[in-house]
Amino acid sequence: MARTQAENYPEIRKEILRRSAALFAARGYPNATIADLAAANGMSRGLLYHYFASKEAILSEMLHEHLDMMLAELRDAAQDGDSLEARFRGAVARMCVINAGSQDLQVVLLHDLQNLGDEDRAAIVAKQRAILAVIGGLVGDLDAGRTPPAARPAQTMMLIGMINYTYVWYDPAGPVGPEAYAGMVAETFLAGLGR
Repeated sequence: MARTQAENYPEIRKEILRRSAALFAARGYPNATIADLAAANGMSRGLLYHYFASKEAILSEMLHEHLDMMLAELRDAAQDGDSLEARFRGAVARMCVINAGSQDLQVVLLHDLQNLGDEDRAAIVAKQRAILAVIGGLVGDLDAGRTPPAARPAQTMMLIGMINYTYVWYDPAGPVGPEAYAGMVAETFLAGLGR
């Protein structure tokens, strides 16, 4: 007999994704077993399977949800502001704040993407490219043709690197909060463009 869904089914799934991201970030996806995931979520393996069909399904959903949210936020930021610089600062701020609040997901995205099947991995990479297109569009508009087009991807990735790899050293609860750090990133990058 099929198990009925709990009233708070969506909330439980979200909590499973959060705790599983922490486990994957700490141990690495290949080293985390279903038993480990069940223990991290305070439930039996059978109950975990009620919420997700597999370990890979957990990885897939956490990455898709994270990137869908980030892409929507960045698209909004890229349109929200009375000047190009304001839109750029807004996009950098949103990305920094999102990353500061999801450091485990950043680790998983950067280190465990290869553990998804080809089709799923390609869909995630397409979302990453869409995010890069939003940021790259802002960078290109700010640069106003000073950088050769062939160097534009490197220029964009330089900015992304200042944001995405903070999980290695940055403490969002430390003396420089996410908004302040975003301001530092934007100022540094804009100064490099002579703006």
